[in-house]
Amino acid sequence: MFFSHRVADRRLMCHVGLVVCRVLIAILVLVQALRAQKIDAPPRLQPTADALSGLQQCGQDIAKSAPDVSTQLLKAQNLLTHGLLIGWNNPSGDFAAVAPPKEYVEELAKEADWCLKVAKILNTEPARKKEAENVLISITNDVIMKVEDCREWGMGRMVPVSANTIKNGKPDPGWTVMYKWMSIGGLGSVELAFPQVSTPTFKELPPGMYSLYATKQGGNGVTKTQPISCAAYQKEKVQCEIPVP
Repeated sequence: MFFSHRVADRRLMCHVGLVVCRVLIAILVLVQALRAQKIDAPPRLQPTADALSGLQQCGQDIAKSAPDVSTQLLKAQNLLTHGLLIGWNNPSGDFAAVAPPKEYVEELAKEADWCLKVAKILNTEPARKKEAENVLISITNDVIMKVEDCREWGMGRMVPVSANTIKNGKPDPGWTVMYKWMSIGGLGSVELAFPQVSTPTFKELPPGMYSLYATKQGGNGVTKTQPISCAAYQKEKVQCEIPVP
């Protein structure tokens, strides 16, 4: 009887030890995961790293709800992290000496913020799952565009965009050209104007897809054109033509 109690006690101790071991392993895994969500960089690059960390967290958050989108987003985020924080043409492997343009980083941070918000909708609101997944696909595609542009030019950059207002095949001046970033499906996108009236008019934009249209004040009020899509990436300069009435 005494022997059986000893065996039972040892089994209990082994079981407790196993449980403790598993808990410790789980804690270590969690710590590593939390560390992975924060990308550290020199001060000049930390805002960029923070935005990239947000995209990484977003990809992890949707791993169960949208595994295919998660895989593509995390892959693109990893490549963009290398391109922006180190550079594709940097053989030393050290951090890049120059940060991406301020507007580029601001847009990336906005994209990461919306990605996290939409990921929460995806995970908690079944009725809006399809809508949320479509926005996440759009965000992923935008990150992929930035990767392709970054590879082409070696780093993050602003893309020179020329917008022309065209009537019957000829330039038609005096139009105000408006643009809106398309990657977040219209959520939180702000319409902004090119700095001068057409035509042409010029603006440097972060790589991505944009919606452009033109407006003009006339005797019968304001005339507004139909929007067009403009792909601002990979090419050295981008020209977009807006048909006007």
